[in-house]
Amino acid sequence: MSGFSFTTTLHGKQYDYTVRTMNFDSIHRIVINLNDDSKVINTREIPYDSNLADEKLMENVKRCHEERVNALQELMKISAKLETKPEVDSNHKLGLVFLNNGMGRETIMEFKRALSLSPDNAPILNHLGLALLLEEKYAEAIKVFKRAVEIKPTYPDLHNNYGLALLKTEQYDEALGEFELAVDINKKYAEAHFNIGLCLVSRSAQNGQGTPAMKEKIQNHLQRAVESNVYFNNEYYKVAQNYLAKDQYAEARQALIEAKTAVLSQTGSEIYHEFYLRLKYGEEGVDRKATEQYISKLEDILDRHPQYVDIHNDLGVAYLIQCRFLFNRAINEFKKALAINSEYTQAKKNLKLAENEGKGFLILLRAILYF
Repeated sequence: MSGFSFTTTLHGKQYDYTVRTMNFDSIHRIVINLNDDSKVINTREIPYDSNLADEKLMENVKRCHEERVNALQELMKISAKLETKPEVDSNHKLGLVFLNNGMGRETIMEFKRALSLSPDNAPILNHLGLALLLEEKYAEAIKVFKRAVEIKPTYPDLHNNYGLALLKTEQYDEALGEFELAVDINKKYAEAHFNIGLCLVSRSAQNGQGTPAMKEKIQNHLQRAVESNVYFNNEYYKVAQNYLAKDQYAEARQALIEAKTAVLSQTGSEIYHEFYLRLKYGEEGVDRKATEQYISKLEDILDRHPQYVDIHNDLGVAYLIQCRFLFNRAINEFKKALAINSEYTQAKKNLKLAENEGKGFLILLRAILYF
């Protein structure tokens, strides 16, 4: 097989990005990199059949590249629309999509637009803080999280993420305090338990030592993280355990970071946010094929992670959107029947019933999507 490569530069209002797509025969995957200057900020991989002919493979690589480019271009167009007419929920969702794509600067811009309309919105402040962490603006992130926890002190995610910002600046005692507040509020908060272990390991790596009591506390919280979320018990976690057994804290710290990264990359809500934005603001909206692809992605996530309650909810909404397309197809078939025979009584009855029910269904769908 041959290697194929496509490159496109995306011109945003303030920043340019490059999409590079290529196939690798050694792993039989199409790899799509999104680059900010020379830095890769997001990577997506699509497997392909090793027996695929060169011509068909090139078509697949090109199609994957064009789909990625078109999706990003549409997001930039939606951002331009929301700049002139911001809307809290939509700017927030768009920021989350940009965050998932590693586009930190666009993410920050969208969250700040949303906050200009809703300045005390704790969830948006939380996500702004995460975007600032992505851009390594730790001091600013700490200020944002501190403000957020003052607004909503009972929100465990805020304490956890505030702790992450403090951990980034090696303020271990302060970070530990925030993580412990998070687990006090939510005893089964897997990531916060994991972060307590990571924080203690990091402090031990800096000090070059760990007491028996400290080791016990580390293992206790790591075990509680694994019990609450089995995905933390991955290959990197097992490597970290080996290092901890040998008191190699610096190496254990890096392995734990890898273990957490592998878990937190397994998400799906951004698919819903992108679909929502395309449906509401996209120039072409979404068609039946796009809806089917969206449903397929959500079903795939749930096959691997059936405990993701938000994805079950998003899939329910997607099924309703699919019903709308099927509803319209049914109405068109009734109309075709009447075009052939205008006196066909059953088709007249079915068309009238469907059109009446369709109005109510559309009201339901809009209420679910936009309110």
